[in-house]
Amino acid sequence: MLRKIYFLPTLLLLMHSCSTEQTSIKGNDSALKSKFSNFVSNRENIIAFGQVNMFQVLEKSEYKQNLIVSALIDQFPGVKALNQDSPVYFAVEVNEQNINDINPYDISNISNLKFNGFAYAFIAIKNKSEIKSQLEKEVRVRFKNTDGIDYAQENNGTVALFDDCMMVMVDLNDRNQVGIEQLNSASKLMTEGKSSEIVNKVLSSNSDFMLTYDMGKSVSSVLKGLKISNSETQQLESDLKGCFNTTNFNFENGKIVLTSENILSPAMSKWRITKSDSKEIASTLGAGSPTAAIAMNLDVDQIQKILDSYLKSNMSEIESKLSAGELLEFINRIKAEGFSTVFNGRFGIAAFLKGDGYGFVPKVNFQLGAGAMLMEKLKESLEMAKTGGFTIENKGNILYGYSGAENAPGKGSLTLPEGAEDFGNYPINGFLDLQKIPLNELNLPEQAMKIIAKLSILKFKVEGDKFTLEIQFKDKSQNALAQMMNSVSGLSL
Repeated sequence: MLRKIYFLPTLLLLMHSCSTEQTSIKGNDSALKSKFSNFVSNRENIIAFGQVNMFQVLEKSEYKQNLIVSALIDQFPGVKALNQDSPVYFAVEVNEQNINDINPYDISNISNLKFNGFAYAFIAIKNKSEIKSQLEKEVRVRFKNTDGIDYAQENNGTVALFDDCMMVMVDLNDRNQVGIEQLNSASKLMTEGKSSEIVNKVLSSNSDFMLTYDMGKSVSSVLKGLKISNSETQQLESDLKGCFNTTNFNFENGKIVLTSENILSPAMSKWRITKSDSKEIASTLGAGSPTAAIAMNLDVDQIQKILDSYLKSNMSEIESKLSAGELLEFINRIKAEGFSTVFNGRFGIAAFLKGDGYGFVPKVNFQLGAGAMLMEKLKESLEMAKTGGFTIENKGNILYGYSGAENAPGKGSLTLPEGAEDFGNYPINGFLDLQKIPLNELNLPEQAMKIIAKLSILKFKVEGDKFTLEIQFKDKSQNALAQMMNSVSGLSL
């Protein structure tokens, strides 16, 4: 696959050694971003796209202060042909799949699923002739010119050079080769396509890494692959048009932050499956200082309405595709009794870990809103838990349980660690106090231990249409990536 496209990461490293000599060329980046937006907005089967700010990440790593990492990167000769101010843009196109025969209980069958589509990467360049020369010299590819496009091919991969960017196009079927007509089509969309407002909005992100997928096209591809089509699925596909999920990943001073947000169409924005907060659940998880806790408060009535609106008649069709007995029973019970037969939307758990003889086995408090079917499935397990020291009560279809009297509910409230004081303020939230983890019992590699020793807390929350995950470091003054790089290199202990 064009030497397995090994030259791409090499090129990304090649240019960075000359960054101190480079002047800013943001205009070039804006031009490529515009062309990429045109391409994504008009390529019918693009289901995912994003960008990687490779050089921004390298700067945050402070790699030049790290002798080992700097030596690895700076061993490459300087190449000034690429625009280091621009992210690397990428996209994935998946055409209709036949997944009807895939057995969900037989993972090995997934290998039979042959994707039909393409993967793309777009990299801004400053000097076309120089990058061409570098590729021919360093990677030993041979370029040819057709219809004014310089391109090189090997197996299912192709590199095309334009005046201000390099495009890598890979056929997901490794038996196919990208043709010049496909390159022409891509080039035409880049220059003549009309970008959409939503794609432009997503591409305005300046995060270290961004990935966006098209919910409508993804669901449509699955439904077509399962050969399910009726009025309800057509309504679902229609309502999901214009719905995207975008995930951003950033290294910041003192923390790593991941956010995942749904951008919904008017038809889908009316659905809200979370309630306002989980304060009541958090308040009943016992007393003491927990090492970890999770609280979740979902609106089961809304979940049921979504199922009724889009999947009620489809349940029988989905059932016909499956052969596992327990899964069929699960679907039949939901059809007959509703989603609440499984879960009423309330869940919470708190774990208390001590370093005075308890080892790595925590004391646990929990509550679970279990429906009739789930209660039946859990009956045997609950009896075993009681014999193992758990105290369990069923109050109004909510199971309450705890394994240690010291932290039992009713003896006070939770003492929350620094950084998790807002636990319970969101419908779904949780934390892990990393400073209470007994690292000596984890049997992890030394470098991993050094990184974990720098961390204070991991926490997550769901607020509206946005999920946020944060990993916080004890040192809030230095970039999180730089702290990790120093730990890995052994230069900072």
